[in-house]
Amino acid sequence: MGTDAGFVKKHVTDLAYATREELGLRPWDRLDPLVLAEHLAIPVWPLSDLRNAAPTATDLFLVSEQSAFSAVTVFAGSARVVIHNDSHSPARQASNICHELGHGLLLHEAAPALDGSGCRDWDQVMEDQAQWMAGALLVHERGLVAALRRGKPHDAIAAQFGVSQDMISWRINMTGALRRARTATR
Repeated sequence: MGTDAGFVKKHVTDLAYATREELGLRPWDRLDPLVLAEHLAIPVWPLSDLRNAAPTATDLFLVSEQSAFSAVTVFAGSARVVIHNDSHSPARQASNICHELGHGLLLHEAAPALDGSGCRDWDQVMEDQAQWMAGALLVHERGLVAALRRGKPHDAIAAQFGVSQDMISWRINMTGALRRARTATR
């Protein structure tokens, strides 16, 4: 996440938690990505809504190649619109949408999706920051530690936050939540 990853992660986490507080969420509450999008005035469009405009492309991503497209932020001047693949599970959609909203919260600027040779181009630092933001928005560390202290299984924690078990495992590993939960119960 850049040259001083610890500082950047702290900044991103602090911004995510402040945003959750603006929405009136407690650390153990589920964040609804569409409520966050409305709060940020960033429209979110399901890919299936674009079927009439581009039926072949949308069917490709919604049916036969679902894993090929998750979400994208489209810019019109300074305005943003998030388009997401609504054929994914609700937990995956939450992560996809929060990742894109994370770009907005971090004020990441628009960049071309393709390089001069027509290959996909992205800034790995910005992608890492947006992914960290999505995790912090969706799964507050304090809420995660509290659930682990109570002995909740990972699938129940995932259901509580409306995310995948993979997201819970990632947050546990990245935040040291399990170690902190075990330390607190001794």
